[in-house]
Amino acid sequence: MKPLPVSRWIALACLVLDRATNRADYANVVLPSGSRNSRRVSYLRALLAVAAALCVATDSGTAPQTAESVLAGYSPEIVERLHNEKFTLLPKPTGGSFYIGALVLFDQPFEKTYRLLSQAERQHEYLPELKTADMIRRDGAAVINEHEVRIIFIRLNYRIRTESDFDSGRIWWVLDPSYENDLDVLEGAWEFYEVDESQTLGLFKTRVVVGPVIPSFIQNAATRRNVPRIVERMRLWVNSEGTYRP
Repeated sequence: MKPLPVSRWIALACLVLDRATNRADYANVVLPSGSRNSRRVSYLRALLAVAAALCVATDSGTAPQTAESVLAGYSPEIVERLHNEKFTLLPKPTGGSFYIGALVLFDQPFEKTYRLLSQAERQHEYLPELKTADMIRRDGAAVINEHEVRIIFIRLNYRIRTESDFDSGRIWWVLDPSYENDLDVLEGAWEFYEVDESQTLGLFKTRVVVGPVIPSFIQNAATRRNVPRIVERMRLWVNSEGTYRP
């Protein structure tokens, strides 16, 4: 019989501690604070917090995702559309999430795809609607770029804080909180997975909230309509090694 990995033992410990804490909490309802049961609850809660942290750390480090495992989470129709068209918009998420997602197949190896799209200061090369995309400063590993764009006859100015991690294949961005942005929310991420030596799978997610000036249902519809065009330009730009211009 194959022994359980450490992460599984820790997960079991989390479950046991959680149930023990619940029982101790019940006992503590009828006993005064400072009693033996009250101290036991505090002790068990501390153990549970440590065990939960270990669960997260071990699980995240032992089961890295691959392109195959990512695609296994989607329907055969979505995967077929991706292979045929090199791009597919993902279904609207459930559970109240307003993120809009897409899957993309780049005809470039993983490292080249990542290196190109991590150059935030070059976004104007494939997004001509950006009036400015100037790099303002570097803040540690983050790059701050200022953008100006027109959305439905409204000119918007904002700064984006972009970070990236090559080892995890991720690039993510949020509004710079130190700047007075004309958007309420703009955030998103790329996750890249090697398909083979010449192809890379990209998982794209973004969320945009302009603010009360534009109703949320119009914002969501506009973002969902624009994402295919934007992501297709990025795909063509990467495939051309940065020479494509829309």
